Amino acid sequence: MEIWKLSEKVSEISDVIPYYFFSLFLSCISFSVVIIVFSGEPNWLRVLPVIIYSFYVVIPYLLFAVPLQIIFNKRPRKFNVIYLLIYMVLSLVAVFLFNVMLFSVEPTYLVKTQLYYGLSFAAAAIYWFWDSVFLQNQLTGA
Repeated sequence: MEIWKLSEKVSEISDVIPYYFFSLFLSCISFSVVIIVFSGEPNWLRVLPVIIYSFYVVIPYLLFAVPLQIIFNKRPRKFNVIYLLIYMVLSLVAVFLFNVMLFSVEPTYLVKTQLYYGLSFAAAAIYWFWDSVFLQNQLTGA
């Protein structure tokens, strides 16, 4: 590969990186608020608990959602339902692993709870939404 082509590729990537951070940051904050609401403790809906939950949420998002987001952004499509479904499947895996490993929740109990499916759907939908708002619009030129 010629040097100027490589330079052009790096320039394209560096233009999009801030949008990845915006998407990740707002997804973490949004999902933290959803977790607090789902927990049934609305008095926790303050700045410090949201920040603390955001630090927990950023790990699964970085491990599971961001790599998938990079793959999806090779062919950007705003609010694509197929992307949401794929995020959903990966979210089920991520929420399962995160709860079993971090909180030592019994796996068979976890998959029987509505909270597991609610959090999985919320995690996927939130990330898909912010991805569509920031990256899919940016990459499609809208």
